[in-house]
Amino acid sequence: MLQNFSQVDRRIIKSKAALKESLVKLMLEKSFRDITITEIVKEANLNRGTFYKNYQCKEEILEEIIEDVTNDLITSFRAPYQNKQIITVGSLTASAIKIFDHVTNHSTFYTLLVKSNPFPGFQIKICKILKDLNLQDFADITTNSKINREVLASYRAYAALGVIFEWVSEGFKYSSTYMAEQLVEILNSSQVNDIYEVNII
Repeated sequence: MLQNFSQVDRRIIKSKAALKESLVKLMLEKSFRDITITEIVKEANLNRGTFYKNYQCKEEILEEIIEDVTNDLITSFRAPYQNKQIITVGSLTASAIKIFDHVTNHSTFYTLLVKSNPFPGFQIKICKILKDLNLQDFADITTNSKINREVLASYRAYAALGVIFEWVSEGFKYSSTYMAEQLVEILNSSQVNDIYEVNII
């Protein structure tokens, strides 16, 4: 019985993933308003019955896509210091940085975001998330008492998003591993001696 439930769960997950990917792909070609459920299921190679088993309308898919991306962004950002009490910038390795893997895993979504920005305010939302993570997760983010924490957190958030968007706009010409290596080099060139106390465990 448990095995049957597991198989059903896997089918649901697979179907929902296909519907989400189909919607984002279609949004690269036309506006969300003009996309029909028939087009979504056809692109996903599913039927309308499967759609309505999982969603009531296409807006629900879009909401879930944004929620998935947002949650994964937070998890990816926190990966280098999750379950740590102290993090030293100089000890960071490229393999610990997961945010570029996150973008790769949601490449169609980010391509859509860069090309047509169909989600008003979402870019600002991403920056706010990154800024809040800097402020909330670390006891302090600078050893320089003259620097305002919020200003620095905003700078880092918008700088990170700028690098990501440039990478996406150039068609992911570099691998996620290369981008992580570059980020480590950038951090080490200016913040190698910085040590942060982590507020989350």
